[in-house]
Amino acid sequence: MDVLPRQSADAVDNMSADWLLLENYPQPDRIRFRPFAWSEPAFTFGVSQSWAKYRAQVPAEYSLVRRCTGGGLVSHLNDWTFALVIPPRHPLSQADAMASYALVHQALAEALKAQGLPVALVAAPSGSREFLAPDDCSQRAELNDLIRTDTGKKVAGAAQKRNRHGLLIEGYVWQPFLPECNWLRFEKDFTQALGRSLGSSPVAVPEPIYNQFDHEGSWAKFASQEWNQRI
Repeated sequence: MDVLPRQSADAVDNMSADWLLLENYPQPDRIRFRPFAWSEPAFTFGVSQSWAKYRAQVPAEYSLVRRCTGGGLVSHLNDWTFALVIPPRHPLSQADAMASYALVHQALAEALKAQGLPVALVAAPSGSREFLAPDDCSQRAELNDLIRTDTGKKVAGAAQKRNRHGLLIEGYVWQPFLPECNWLRFEKDFTQALGRSLGSSPVAVPEPIYNQFDHEGSWAKFASQEWNQRI
């Protein structure tokens, strides 16, 4: 598993980098993991959601960018974020979406429990459950999301994009609900746990160099009105 250096960027650059990680990575048969941060406050929202609805909710001074993955509105004002790409030949790439969520969040749970934090995956509900739109993802824990067992608060969630290049998982951990966490230790422990779960030892690699045309095209996509306001 290739582990890219942790970088800080704005919303357009981060969403562009995740797309490049899926579509144009120089070693496409490798699992790749990209931890990243936000150089300015931002919100992102799922590929099939309404721009107008979320633009009305998000303060005008904050960037709002459509992800290529699903889900609803996610605040990046104080979270720890990552992107993971599983290549097509890996069994998890073709597994049920709930299986991939479970594997990633089990690794997250293992890393947090190593620091004594009380977390667990959300179990399947008994009986039927009313469908609700995704909206603010941080406020509603779904199956295989990660919660604190002492407060019931959702601490981690993720969204996916699957195509012929593999499976992209974009995930976040909400830091305010984990004030006791040592984040430097967490990053190391999570990377190791993820590598064990995927059967691929983590290897630190430099930032990939992409074709300039691909790099500029990806950035332009996520910066464009046509992409962000298309629904």
